[in-house]
Amino acid sequence: MRSFLSRLRASAGQLTLLAALTMVAAALLTGAPRIANQLTDEALRKRIDSLSYQIKDVTFRAQSQAPSSFLPHHAQDRLRQQHASFEPELADRIDTSWFAVTAPSGTTVAKGTGLPSPTNLGVRTGNGLIEATRLVDGRWPDNSHDLPRLEVAITELNAKILNFHVGTDYVIADPAALLTPVKVRVVGIVAPLDPAAAIWETEPLALQAYVPQADGEAYLGIMLTDVPGMDLVAQRGLALEYEWRYRIDVSTLDMVVLPGVVQAVLDARKQGINKSTAETGLDTALTRFADNAKSAQALFAVVQSGTLATLAGLVLLASHLAVSRRRLEFVLLRARGAALRSIGWRTVAETLPLIPFAAALGFFVGGLAPGRAAFTEPLVVAFTAVALLALPIMAMGSLRRMSFNEEREDLATARVGLKRRTAELSLLLVAGLGVFLLRRRGLPEGIDLYLVTVPTLLATATAIVTLRAIPSPLSWISRLASRARGTVGFLGLARAGRAAPATVGPVAVLVVAVCTTVFSLAIASTVDTGRERAADHDLPADALVQGFFFAPDTAGELRNVPGVTAVAPFAALPAMTVLSSREVGAERLGQVYVLIVDGPAFAEVAREAGREVDVNDLIIGAQRGDSPPALVSSDLAADLKGSDRAVVDLQGRDYDFRVGAVVQSYPSLARTATRFLILPWQGLPIRDDKVINPTGFLVAGDADRAALRAAGDAGQLRWISSISNPRPGYQPTTRVQTWDDRRQQLESTGVNAVLTFAFSVGAAGGVLMALLAVGFAVLAGARARGKVLSRLRTMGLTRAQGRRLLLIELAPLMTVAVLTGGLVGVALPRLIAPALNLTSFTDGHDAGLQLDPVVIGGSLALIMAGLGTALLVETLFNRRLRLGEVLRLGSAE
Repeated sequence: MRSFLSRLRASAGQLTLLAALTMVAAALLTGAPRIANQLTDEALRKRIDSLSYQIKDVTFRAQSQAPSSFLPHHAQDRLRQQHASFEPELADRIDTSWFAVTAPSGTTVAKGTGLPSPTNLGVRTGNGLIEATRLVDGRWPDNSHDLPRLEVAITELNAKILNFHVGTDYVIADPAALLTPVKVRVVGIVAPLDPAAAIWETEPLALQAYVPQADGEAYLGIMLTDVPGMDLVAQRGLALEYEWRYRIDVSTLDMVVLPGVVQAVLDARKQGINKSTAETGLDTALTRFADNAKSAQALFAVVQSGTLATLAGLVLLASHLAVSRRRLEFVLLRARGAALRSIGWRTVAETLPLIPFAAALGFFVGGLAPGRAAFTEPLVVAFTAVALLALPIMAMGSLRRMSFNEEREDLATARVGLKRRTAELSLLLVAGLGVFLLRRRGLPEGIDLYLVTVPTLLATATAIVTLRAIPSPLSWISRLASRARGTVGFLGLARAGRAAPATVGPVAVLVVAVCTTVFSLAIASTVDTGRERAADHDLPADALVQGFFFAPDTAGELRNVPGVTAVAPFAALPAMTVLSSREVGAERLGQVYVLIVDGPAFAEVAREAGREVDVNDLIIGAQRGDSPPALVSSDLAADLKGSDRAVVDLQGRDYDFRVGAVVQSYPSLARTATRFLILPWQGLPIRDDKVINPTGFLVAGDADRAALRAAGDAGQLRWISSISNPRPGYQPTTRVQTWDDRRQQLESTGVNAVLTFAFSVGAAGGVLMALLAVGFAVLAGARARGKVLSRLRTMGLTRAQGRRLLLIELAPLMTVAVLTGGLVGVALPRLIAPALNLTSFTDGHDAGLQLDPVVIGGSLALIMAGLGTALLVETLFNRRLRLGEVLRLGSAE
């Protein structure tokens, strides 16, 4: 027992290093996936919560017209019945549900309101309305008794807009006036407790009535009543719309239950009771997020595998270093008759008290990280086994051939045996084949072990190839250095050339570490650039000002806003009809999204804002004419059937255009748009009496958001005043979005936090482990190098020259290793791009391969830091070695 403790004390430093590496690996294997899962689940919940109700809610709708046995008082029971029909994966996660019965304003004409324009006032009831409001005046409707009038309540803002008060009477009827009108009386005025609450999402007219903005339009609004009141409306024969809406509790969502929820939502689409139709985009949104998360998971797996491979390499280097230090001890044991197996068990007994304990401690520390646990226990056990058995196996392997002389690694030959050459070529072939297969097959479901291992294999294979190529040029440079004055350069380069074949381990670990770092930084730079290009495409200016319609002189008002340098008006007109010609009976080619832009002004705004977008020379250079050139989508071009001319209806007037080019996309248009038409504003034959009013403006410059909004509101007010007198309660609404807003939206959606975490782990961990690899490389030859320095010091070598000798010896290998790792890290995103699916993080925009200049500077800094680490480790080791005693005794032991 005493001898065992003595051996532990003698090997405490080496065993502690192994234990520390094992603990870090176990903590990383356990904690990092938990944090990644936590970030992914939070991103999922945030993403679903940010969606509109049309997408995140599961809504069932039904129409009812008299006569019908299904009445509004049955809707509450249907809400429970529909919920009970869901699969448990969905039903158990429903947090809130609503039913609503509405006589819509579009089919309910109101008379006797005293308003100057036609008025359509619908009626609505549902659960939760009383709880979501407070009484301002009067009382809530009570239609439980047969009353001569339908009692309704109105929201406070609508009462001001419509000039209603408690006691206001009017009647509602069907548009054709075929049914007996329903007498209505306002008995209460209420105010919503939270206007942004979910209960108001499906009927915004209940909060704020629509005020006519042009002649011929009607006031639109919704009144509130109780269920018996809606029964009365149904009995009078007015058309009703039923709605049952279910909202999922996002806190119950995570990536584990996501597939089951998607399937349950798909099943719910078919489970509408009595032919009610389901409307939701939840299944699509969840599926898209799952695809995004899968790509992020693949990136995280690549980064983590590189980090763990580096840690495993460090464990092997530490074990090799420990065996080298104890070689004489093992040789003496063999000389005394000890079998290889007994030496192996001897070293296992030394590592057994520390390594499993360190792994358990790391597993415990990793388990403290927040997030959902991942099944990484087999990996922890495997890494622990490597750390536990590496030292015994290396010890037994080094003793298969008995030698009582110290090893001279500096005299290792560059010649490689057939078995080793075959193994290295096989590794290179497997890595290359892996890259080819990844590009062909893409990313499968779950963790792709091939994707996880290929980057590490490729980096290791490249390191080996590089090391095999280094000795020849170093030998040539060394011969040149031998002709120069002084021996430091010659000796350093000669030692570097001889040491190259013997430093495969440290250099391979260094290459993998640097590759992981550069890969992480390259992916981060590529994703960041892709998002910037996506923001440039979506908002090719510094700010976007949008509204209903603006007066033509609004562009001039915006130019006068302080900070504005350029303004470009545009008109975005959805659902415009395209005809094949002006002839009577011309073929209707369907509806398209029309974007009219001022080409020169658009180009100026993009240039001033620094946005790299293609406005298209055809649009910029178009001149006014009867048939201006236009850009059309491929779908519209197919509908034209080879014709290069057509007609489009713009705000009540037909305009001819000719097809100038077919494009797949255009700046400011959604990338998903498939039917669009781009027209040059300056090329349209617009009459002064029939102008096209802009619907928005692209603005360049650093202008105040409030000032832009005020100018936009004034422009909308001038437009409405030019066609009619503004109705009471009219409030123009101008929306202002900046480029930074759009960039932040792209940043905040999806799994950006997971990417940031993965890149941080890869970059920081790679740098730290690269420096550790340098330290191991120095320690591996420190003892032999110390003896050489001791002898050279007797010949007049100074301390400074000794440090230069170390730098010259290590600099070539370190530089080549860093550059090799950097090149592999830069090339990896391109080589395995189909498996990474980076466009899922950039809204579909392919940024290619982007490399931040900081990476280049960081590589140089890493080389300098590595050399500094080498000097520090060498100095500390030499002090511990006591070079004077080595010189005097001729032994390092």
